[in-house]
Amino acid sequence: MQTAPHEPAFAPFIEACRAHGIAKTTAYELLSDGLLETFRIGRRRYVRLESLRALPDRLAAEAKAEADAKVSP
Repeated sequence: MQTAPHEPAFAPFIEACRAHGIAKTTAYELLSDGLLETFRIGRRRYVRLESLRALPDRLAAEAKAEADAKVSP
């Protein structure tokens, strides 16, 4: 999926997460769970904004998979 030409593809990790209402601790938990795509440039960490936008869908799919696993014997 491509972003609009004037829209950045990535942003500083914590600042972007805060702009989406995600606290710093939660952002790092999501990162360690593999739910956000990030990379480093020097010492600074950036998040791919498409990864951040897709987060609600990923969390919903993960919750559904967990619920399905609990129902299945």
